[in-house]
Amino acid sequence: MRLEEHVAFSTAAALVALPWLKEEVWLPYAASILIDVDHYLEFVAARRRLSLREALRYLRTPQRQRGPLPKPLHQPWTLTALAVLAALTRQRWLWLVLAGMLFHVGLDACNNQLVRHIQGQLQQEAAGRCPRCARETTRLELHARRPLRTLLARYQRANYVVLCPECHRLAHQQRQALVATSDTAGLVSAQ
Repeated sequence: MRLEEHVAFSTAAALVALPWLKEEVWLPYAASILIDVDHYLEFVAARRRLSLREALRYLRTPQRQRGPLPKPLHQPWTLTALAVLAALTRQRWLWLVLAGMLFHVGLDACNNQLVRHIQGQLQQEAAGRCPRCARETTRLELHARRPLRTLLARYQRANYVVLCPECHRLAHQQRQALVATSDTAGLVSAQ
């Protein structure tokens, strides 16, 4: 799920919780968004750069290289440790931070489950053959036919196809070449 989608859902949840939490609502709200700092750390580790703008662009690329370490703030052991700490210290603010982090992880889990369901359906329909090259394969990867700009578009089967790894790589190269060509054409026409 994209950062802006997490912000939108977290804002809605904060507005719903506002009558009960009052001025403390900012704790789960901030935690539900700031948990994604580990995505930024992934970018820093992969690219050895600190630019927030470049990190946002990098994190939007579907085929980015995943770092060797899992996202530490999203892990069950981190959430469990925070729950134990909150229980031992009896600090309300820790429970609120944990609630925000769990809300975020829950959104990610729902998103992943829905996308996996679409992938499973498409893989079953493909019956072990890449729709692009007709090559038999046991490994078909999910590919978005076009950039998915809205949350609803992400859950529509018609926006996806499954491809063998080679065709998937080629599809991304073609899209990058098309974007580069259209950017160059825009620069030429602007001069």
